Amino acid sequence: MYRIAIFIMLALASTEGFAQLQPTPRVIQKVADPSMVIDDRGSRLEVLPTMRAVQQLSTSGKQVIHSVFPASESEPISPQQLGMVFNHAMQVQGYITGEIAFKMKDGLQATDRLDTASYPGLAKLTAPNVYLVVARTPSEFVELVKRLQGRTDMEWVEPMVTYGVLQPAPDAR
Repeated sequence: MYRIAIFIMLALASTEGFAQLQPTPRVIQKVADPSMVIDDRGSRLEVLPTMRAVQQLSTSGKQVIHSVFPASESEPISPQQLGMVFNHAMQVQGYITGEIAFKMKDGLQATDRLDTASYPGLAKLTAPNVYLVVARTPSEFVELVKRLQGRTDMEWVEPMVTYGVLQPAPDAR
């Protein structure tokens, strides 16, 4: 008798139960400024010209976090003061230093084909023909990416974007 009761209890406990869980509604952020949108491997990246971020280690020292703050559009971006983007495909914020990597087609050399005054910080990244340029402001970043992507002698153009943990801006800087 006990065996039958235990068998029925185990059978009931192991049967499928259907939970009434509903997915969290996801708010899709729309593009605020279409002129600041670039294409990154099929994803729309919107560069946020009035936002900057700084990196710091978490209190545990094991994770890099980003503090975000408003800035002037003309304020420079760099590894110390990151620019911000919003990836509309992933619906997450990313951070840029202004670096854009690109590869020339068929062994072409950028030093022979690009005007260094128009492409700031032009430098060879790896042999034979992968290069790096560095934009100084968010608007220059967008302009450089679009100009490089519009060239027919490019195999690929990659805006350098990192993603990480967001933390509110510090009260005092």
